[in-house]
Amino acid sequence: AYATTGESNDRAIGFQFDSAGAKLFGDLTTHWYNFARTKGGDSQDAYSDLAIVLDNKIISAPRLLTGITGGSGIITGGNGGFDTNDADYLINTLNAGSLPAQLSSEPISEQQVGPTIGADNLNRGLLACGFGLIVVAVFLIGYYYVAGFVAFLAVVLNILIILGVMSALSATFTLPSIAGIVLTVGTAVDANVLIFERLREEQHRGLPLRMALRNSYNTARSAIIDSNMTSIITSLCLYLFGSEEVKGFGLTLIIGILASLFTALYVTKTVFALLIDHFGVKHLGSFPLTFPKWDKLLKPNWDWMGKAWIFYTFSIIMISIGMVLFVIKVNQGQMMDIEFASGTSVQFQLNHPMVQEDVRAIIEKASEAHPKDLPSPSVVAVGTDQLHYEVVTPNIDRTAVKQTVLAAMQGDLQIQLASQFDKSQNDISAARGDVVLPIMDSSFSVNGFTPSAVADHVGGVAVVLRNISPPLSPDQIRQRLDSARLSASGEETGGESIGYAVQAPTPADQPTNFAVVVAWNPSVSYSADQAKWNDELATPIWQLARQAISSPPTFEKETNFDPQVAGEMQRDAIMALAFSIAAIMVYIWVRFGNLTYGTATVVALIHDTVFTLAALGFAHYIAAAWPHNFLQIEPFRINLTVVAGVLTIMGYSMIDTIVVFDRIRENRGKFGHLNRQVINDAINQTLSRTLLTAGTTIATVSFMYFMGGAGIHGFTFVLLIGILVGTYSSVAIAAPMLLWHREKSSTYAARYGTGQLQRAAG
Repeated sequence: AYATTGESNDRAIGFQFDSAGAKLFGDLTTHWYNFARTKGGDSQDAYSDLAIVLDNKIISAPRLLTGITGGSGIITGGNGGFDTNDADYLINTLNAGSLPAQLSSEPISEQQVGPTIGADNLNRGLLACGFGLIVVAVFLIGYYYVAGFVAFLAVVLNILIILGVMSALSATFTLPSIAGIVLTVGTAVDANVLIFERLREEQHRGLPLRMALRNSYNTARSAIIDSNMTSIITSLCLYLFGSEEVKGFGLTLIIGILASLFTALYVTKTVFALLIDHFGVKHLGSFPLTFPKWDKLLKPNWDWMGKAWIFYTFSIIMISIGMVLFVIKVNQGQMMDIEFASGTSVQFQLNHPMVQEDVRAIIEKASEAHPKDLPSPSVVAVGTDQLHYEVVTPNIDRTAVKQTVLAAMQGDLQIQLASQFDKSQNDISAARGDVVLPIMDSSFSVNGFTPSAVADHVGGVAVVLRNISPPLSPDQIRQRLDSARLSASGEETGGESIGYAVQAPTPADQPTNFAVVVAWNPSVSYSADQAKWNDELATPIWQLARQAISSPPTFEKETNFDPQVAGEMQRDAIMALAFSIAAIMVYIWVRFGNLTYGTATVVALIHDTVFTLAALGFAHYIAAAWPHNFLQIEPFRINLTVVAGVLTIMGYSMIDTIVVFDRIRENRGKFGHLNRQVINDAINQTLSRTLLTAGTTIATVSFMYFMGGAGIHGFTFVLLIGILVGTYSSVAIAAPMLLWHREKSSTYAARYGTGQLQRAAG
């Protein structure tokens, strides 16, 4: 199928069959065209409509104007032709329908999140975000005084810009989005700290405030732009290759980084200009300027390059041990989450606290009794309240896993079990006249019971729930109806136009085996139009009642991945990592004009990534030996959110490294060459910024880790490890590599011609 034009130059759709299809389509259309002409002669009503059906749904029904025997034809779209959207939809659907495939009735990937865990995670995320903002405000204002207050206003403006842009794009606000905002706050603080630390250096030189501000913005701009560009690169990879949740995080981070660049480089600069020009501000103080001893501590003279062998030894030992533990867990099938290994996970809430060992013992016993239904299960505590747990198993049969866990934990779960009632398994045709009844007048009654709601809703419908087992109270039935309507489509449940009430002879809060659902629609009445009453009121409310009351029980969260999806997830994750590394290396190479800087940056990046994976290996054994640790360390599995965390720390690691490299480049320009002292000076000069930014970001992410809920617990663990390791590697791993290259170059030059070059220069 393809776009074309009709006789009146209107937009139309052309189609072409192969030889076999042309014969079949010619026979079909000729037969029905002739049939219509035989029945109606030349009448305008003598026609046949040809239904185009995909997956048992009619997507279009064009009129046959002739038999189509040539193997090709056009669909005109009626008077005026198709509009662009309808034409594109039909073309894409026709072409998709021509593929030799059929949609499976069972999805290959399925996720279900209950309202309890969703609301809990969202509330925790927002609370953690609020605490993070308080920490940022206290730090900025307490450390930089007036300048800090301006910077905090810029951070708040940054958040408002993110929310405004997300609203304009109709982007979904999710828990990963909140994490993206928290991380954006960290990058925004970093940009301001870079500027303010430069300002302190300029003030030490005795420059007037206006000139000191101008110099600080000029010297910090390149480091700010370069460091944020690397974060944008990783964020783009997250958005291009990630799942929907990861896309949300990547999109939020991109918006936040661009907003932080705007607020840090332009908004704060404008505010400072206003303070100088209109309010006569001549000095911007800070904690180090107020306390000279603290200022002196920020100017160390340490020989970092002389200690490089200690750093390398530490990294080698930690990475080696951690990766051995990591590989062991991979071979045991306990490291990869089901998104990468296929399988099912269910998360549930208990009706009373239980320690993790007891839950694990119950699940393992169920696994021994049903090894095919619940193979190799792992039990993870969610939070610290001993009420929420998650069971993960490589079995992709979600139904079998649910039934086994339900049977094993029966009586301990806070879960909504299914109830049955008379005719609950029948469709509307079998239920009508027995349990689905029209309300003919205000005296309507069932089994001697007259619901009070019928008086105001004559012409509506009554759904009689007899022999409810297990019994439910009218309040519980109402809650189930409300929940089911929220999770179903409007077409299935009649939308908001249908109102209902649940009444019984017993009190509303007491379980009963008999109740009546009275439903109404102001635009529908049984006496006015019985067919409309059936289609738009009786059938939707019957389907809603069946779904709400007799549907199988659901857990707080259910996730199921087919091997096909798991394979695609692995591919996308690898592609995201590979593209990020390649793009960052090229960018650093171009910006610094030397491949050595790009190589050192990527080596540090790989170091941080591998170190983080090693930390996951340690986490499994720490959680097993110390199950109730106050650090909330769990046997974290690698899933899409963890991959998102790894990609994020890659970007964050680059921020620290680039800030150090930018100062090295600046110092090298002053001295004309690169040596140990140039690198040591650069690290010492940027150390205050490194510690301040890392400390603030760690504080904000820590709130997300301890308070953000289970949905991003693994993600924030990776971020915390990554921030620590990224800060460490910029000093201990990346910088010494520049010296290695310099020493090798110097040795080569000394052996093969340094003297001649010196004489020629002289």
